[in-house]
Amino acid sequence: MITRIMTIGPGRLYDACCALSFDEFLYPAIDQTIVVTPIDQLFIREKFDQFKVDCSNITFLTDAIAREKLDLGEWKDAWYFQQGIKLGLLDDLPGDFLIQDADVFAIQPYQYFKNNQPVFRTEEVWNDYHAVYEDRVNKIIGFERIHNQSYVTEFMPYQKQDWLNLKALIETRHNKPWKDAIRSVDHFDDTKWFSEYELLGIYKSNADSDNYQYIKDNMPVIHHVNQLEQSNWSQANVVKFKARPLKGMKEQDAHKIIDYFKRITA
Repeated sequence: MITRIMTIGPGRLYDACCALSFDEFLYPAIDQTIVVTPIDQLFIREKFDQFKVDCSNITFLTDAIAREKLDLGEWKDAWYFQQGIKLGLLDDLPGDFLIQDADVFAIQPYQYFKNNQPVFRTEEVWNDYHAVYEDRVNKIIGFERIHNQSYVTEFMPYQKQDWLNLKALIETRHNKPWKDAIRSVDHFDDTKWFSEYELLGIYKSNADSDNYQYIKDNMPVIHHVNQLEQSNWSQANVVKFKARPLKGMKEQDAHKIIDYFKRITA
């Protein structure tokens, strides 16, 4: 059983319509998707239908229900809350997982589990925040980055057993439940110091290096939907919306993006 976890924040609905339109490139197939969002469920279903996103295997949770179900009452800030949701669902649900952000999709086949082990997507460490993330991961689990690669690529496959092992390490090291342990490292403030992706990736690369696998993301830099046609996508394997106006896009731009990539990947 593979469960995809996706959080869709306010203003990110049309990003998600793009992200969920290219599942043919994901292998193994997704069995079920859990979407956590504050957006009205009837409205989001209507939009998904308009974009031909299959809702038959999607379960929707509101932010309020997720906060209560996953005991995230102390994870109040939106930045930390959405990361707590992903880790909380790893903890709560059976099977293995693919965490996928609402602003990314593959345009080449992505076998995210190979030989029953996750295949991470990475990019070169390139900004100061990667050092901030690594520092806090080190405080949480005592591990450092062993490759000059960041795991903040918006895709994260993960095994349930790896999560259970990581959780046990956190709780043993800090002598408290994992949610409290992470919160004890620093204040949940505007520095946005925590990255669930870096935590999961750095743990796996250290604790189970024999089974550690990754591929590098590759795509041209674009800032606007009008740059699609002028960009060279021949070597690209992924599409990410890194900044506005692509991140938090308008409905008409989502249609343009889907139509374009359906055409060039056909």
